[in-house]
Amino acid sequence: MDLLSRPFGPRLACRALPLERFLLPDVRLFDPGERLDLVGDLLIGDGKILALGPEISRSENVEVLSDLAGCWVFPGLVDPHVHLRTPGFEYKEDLESGTAAAAAGGYVAVIAMANTEPAVDCGPVASWVLDQAGRRAQVRVGQVGAVSKGRLGQELAELWDLVQAGVTAFADDGSPIADADLLLHALRYARGTGRPLLLHLENKSLATDGVMREGKWSARLGLRGIPAVCESGPLARDLELIRYAFAEESRQASQAAESGGRRTAGKGAGSSQSGPVPFVHFQHLSVARSVQLLRQAKEEGLAVTGEVTPHHLLLTDEALCSFDPSLKVNPPLGSEGDREALLGGLADGTIDCIGSDHAPHAPHEKEVPIEEAAWGSTGLETAFAALFSRLVLPGRLSLGRLVEAMSSGPCGVFGLPAPRLAVGAPADFFVFDPEEEWQVTETSLRGKSRNCAFLGAELTGRVRMTVVAGSRRFVRARGEV
Repeated sequence: MDLLSRPFGPRLACRALPLERFLLPDVRLFDPGERLDLVGDLLIGDGKILALGPEISRSENVEVLSDLAGCWVFPGLVDPHVHLRTPGFEYKEDLESGTAAAAAGGYVAVIAMANTEPAVDCGPVASWVLDQAGRRAQVRVGQVGAVSKGRLGQELAELWDLVQAGVTAFADDGSPIADADLLLHALRYARGTGRPLLLHLENKSLATDGVMREGKWSARLGLRGIPAVCESGPLARDLELIRYAFAEESRQASQAAESGGRRTAGKGAGSSQSGPVPFVHFQHLSVARSVQLLRQAKEEGLAVTGEVTPHHLLLTDEALCSFDPSLKVNPPLGSEGDREALLGGLADGTIDCIGSDHAPHAPHEKEVPIEEAAWGSTGLETAFAALFSRLVLPGRLSLGRLVEAMSSGPCGVFGLPAPRLAVGAPADFFVFDPEEEWQVTETSLRGKSRNCAFLGAELTGRVRMTVVAGSRRFVRARGEV
């Protein structure tokens, strides 16, 4: 995953470790992007993949990791949506603990949101976080910059200052951009930066003090519900603004062409005049109507992408019968119909990628009545294993699509080079035992927080090793807790 060479390109940072030289014997090498699916050896050295395939010669100075024979090797995962809580909330998670959790889940890179204290709304704060990641992080960390100052939704942040600091995108995640005029200005400005705008969809006036998705289960449980239109309504509005901004830029481009002018910035990715990133990315979609609206927008040719979380793909509002505060997530878990629509949208490519929305909280914020509990679940350590176990093994989703949605898919959103299993490519991959059975317990989690929606789940398949830039960042023996 070499960084882009363009001026002020996105900066991803992690702690440098000594380069290693080792060989994985008799593993299944699987990379849908390279159309690779074979059993053979994988030789790593100088931070790169030196060779792969059957019958690789084994020199004396190469460490052979025989205990991993029979495992699968996949391109490293990339998470487009995590909360590492730095700066300001390190009692929940920090760069070291959060990226240790990421490595344990097979991730080689994560994108951190800006809802911190202070918010990452200016260049110095973004630079400080990335500098800290360069000293502490086990996997690469990209930082999102806030759209508005203080994430208050009132005034644009210093977006170009954030670009110069190396942010990967802009988002007020955790807060919607309710002011349509502010959003329109953000759309216009962001297009010239080469960074996507990530949008959190929520109508706060409809959500009020709701606890879960509105429906039969909220009625049965006596918990105030949040209607599905709380998400799909803002999505419809935002798409109208995107259409307006897109048409506005198209008119300007036509006028420039007619007058012999030459455009130098503002190309919208996803269109015929696109650059490497989408115009707008919709975060953590959770309802069937949102999938329908996104599909229609893509059919129109709008430069938009979307993501879904593992918990929205695997769980429904019925799970709240347990009153488990770890299942209180934002957006709330939807109906079975919503879950099926999300899975269908992921399978057919309407939804581009999977983001964990890793949202750690301290015990005093979660171990309270569900009405008072903080929103969110951790997910970095369980995402791939849970989806493999509950979607791939039963035949609901292909293995290739899962790997794409968790590796190259997020890279497409941010215009980053995707991890690859190819000779000469950076050694960014993870090793997975598809047969190991394990239970998600508090002691099995590496992060600081334990508010995991899959706590107690019995899963099949587990990450054994994660390699970033040719160095082992996580290693687990078979059966190890």
